[in-house]
Amino acid sequence: MIKAIIFDIGGVLAFDVVENLLLDEKEGIASKYNLDIQKVSQAGAILWEQYAYQTSSDWKQLEMEFWLQFNNIIGCTIPIEDILQLTDRFIKPVDGTMELLSTLVSQNITLAVCSDNTEFWFSRQAQKIGLYKYVPSRNIILSCRIGASKSSPRFEMFEEVTKAVGVDRTECVFIDDRTEPIIQATQYGLVSILFPAHSPYGARYTKSLLREMNLLNN
Repeated sequence: MIKAIIFDIGGVLAFDVVENLLLDEKEGIASKYNLDIQKVSQAGAILWEQYAYQTSSDWKQLEMEFWLQFNNIIGCTIPIEDILQLTDRFIKPVDGTMELLSTLVSQNITLAVCSDNTEFWFSRQAQKIGLYKYVPSRNIILSCRIGASKSSPRFEMFEEVTKAVGVDRTECVFIDDRTEPIIQATQYGLVSILFPAHSPYGARYTKSLLREMNLLNN
C-alpha cells in the first residue's frame, strides 16, 4: 500500500531555475546580455557541481558568491541585483501542481521532496510556490544537504527521504522529470513516475495515474 509521494521540484513542482534562467532563448541571461551560450552553459555546469552539494545557513550570501563567480568565469559584470530580479521572474509553479499537492494533503497522503538543488534556488522556489503549506521541512531532502545527487549509485538521497517519511521504500511513489533519477529510484525499490517536464498537462497526467493506483478519490 502506498503511504507517501515524493516529488522532485525543478520541472515538476516549479520551473527549473538553472536551465531557464541561463539559457531561455528570449529572456535568459545568455540572450538578455548577448553572451556566448556555450560559455554560459559551461559556467552553469561548473558552478552547479560546486553549489549543488554545498550547504549554508546563509543562502543569500551563498547566492551572491555564485553570481560573483559566474561573472568571473564569463568575464562580464552583470549587476547581481539584476540577476536576482530575473531569477524571481523565472521561478513559478508548474501548471496544476500546487492544486495536486493540495488534493493529496486533503486526502492525508504524506508528501516529501527529493531534489538536486542549491540552497538558494530551493529557498526561492519554496517561498515562491508556498511549498511548506504542503510539505513539512523534515520531509525535504536536497542534494546540497546530503552531498550526493539522486543519480548516485549509493542511493543516499532516496535512503534519506524514505527515512524522513518513516515508511518502507515499497510504500512510496517517486515523481521526477528526468530519466536517470527515475531509473535509480526504481532500482532502489520506489514506484516511480516520469513527469513530462514543465508541461501544462503534467499535473493532470500525474493525477490520472495516481487515481488509477487508487491513491486519489477524485
